[in-house]
Amino acid sequence: MLLHPLIVHFAIALLSVAVISDLLFLVTKKNDFWQISNFLLILGTIGAIAAVLTGIQAQKQISISPDLEGLVRSHENSGKLTMWIFITYTGLRLILQKLKLFDTVWKWVYYITGIVALTLLFRTGLLGGELVYIHGIGIEKSAEPDLKKPSFNEQKF
Repeated sequence: MLLHPLIVHFAIALLSVAVISDLLFLVTKKNDFWQISNFLLILGTIGAIAAVLTGIQAQKQISISPDLEGLVRSHENSGKLTMWIFITYTGLRLILQKLKLFDTVWKWVYYITGIVALTLLFRTGLLGGELVYIHGIGIEKSAEPDLKKPSFNEQKF
């Protein structure tokens, strides 16, 4: 069983809501958004690390046709870059909080990093979606339908 599809969706959701909560805090100054982002950013970053690790594992377990290797490599590289930028984003948040530097120009470095991280997250997800939903990577092929067996509507009860 591949864990990557399960883990990656949690990471995408957690990190997306974390960055959006950060931006909502920037606009509204409501502390609830800050607290939500704090919690989700740490969980989501851990999820991103797990997504990359399970993605590498999944890549070893499935067969990839030579014509898709480039797309798989792009997805993998984008995932690793996304993971590292979210690690940086989370670390920057923790450092700026600890040193009380959110009232300086570093605040803008932090928020710009978040927007870049979110953009990379969506790009990585789109590449993964293309692999699965357009090219069928990682999808188990179901058995051919039994045309001799009557459909549900044709069955007599």
